[in-house]
Amino acid sequence: MKLIVYSAARSFDRFLQRHLDIAFEYSRELQVPSEDTERLYLIHVTGMELECYEWLLKHVSGKPLRVGVCSDLPNIHEMLECVRLGAKAYCNSHMAALHYHQMLRLLENDQSWFPPQMLDAAFKLAQQAVNPPDQQKQLEVLTARERDIAFAVGEGKSNRQIADLFEISEVTVKSHLTKIFKKLELKDRVGLVLYLKQS
Repeated sequence: MKLIVYSAARSFDRFLQRHLDIAFEYSRELQVPSEDTERLYLIHVTGMELECYEWLLKHVSGKPLRVGVCSDLPNIHEMLECVRLGAKAYCNSHMAALHYHQMLRLLENDQSWFPPQMLDAAFKLAQQAVNPPDQQKQLEVLTARERDIAFAVGEGKSNRQIADLFEISEVTVKSHLTKIFKKLELKDRVGLVLYLKQS
């Protein structure tokens, strides 16, 4: 296995030298990858996000390169973007040597490695996309009067019209709306209208 590390930060190079017991080549700039399929690549994305994404798109997407991406502040959106562009692994830059060795071993065998908690978050996002929450059930958190007022807002009625319709004061309508926004985690009546249109 020949490991190539790309990082704009010398501190990451020093970190790996202290924690990995394998030799690797280090470069501060991304380079055209070798045709040698035995090579593994680690890209330290922090400080070179745009260059990293462009490099992945140009050299990795749809190709058999084995690339892992390391981030000082790993997050689900960055991980998903790197995977979309062809990375086979994603990790916290400063994770334990044990995890680095595990990740490199899997990459060497053309397998993937991702932090378990980030995989859980990715699965939850996928599950929400496939099975969006039933908004009718979410409306059950509202009282009957709050639901009536919410639907009246959805029909485009003003606070004055809603007050007249239900024979209550505008102040009471505003109070109900404040509770509705809080319960449904919405900011305003525009958000409520959009929310109701999706249900």
